[in-house]
Amino acid sequence: MLAVCVIAAGQIIFKHAARTLVGLSGDTFSIIELIRLNLAPLSWIALALSAYGLSTIAWIYALRHTPLSVAYMFNALAFIIIPIASSAIFDESLSRSFFLGASLIAAGIVITTI
Repeated sequence: MLAVCVIAAGQIIFKHAARTLVGLSGDTFSIIELIRLNLAPLSWIALALSAYGLSTIAWIYALRHTPLSVAYMFNALAFIIIPIASSAIFDESLSRSFFLGASLIAAGIVITTI
């Protein structure tokens, strides 16, 4: 569960980094252009990558103590946690279909782990 929460945090941090990428030309950019504009987005990207590293360590720890077939089911929680966090932090809207899908994911996790 820790691995899923940390990976979700990493996604939220990546989203924040993407929002700080202002002033770049067009939809594509180069690292050189990014460094010239501002190093702040790079620090957010580094933090997100660090979260991914921490998540990997937590995942390996979880796999030492839990069967993969059980542990892997909890990865689906990221499909629920990330949109809810994104809604709370970035004011992104959640549709009715999200809540239906989230309910099905949660039910699937419960059914497969009992």
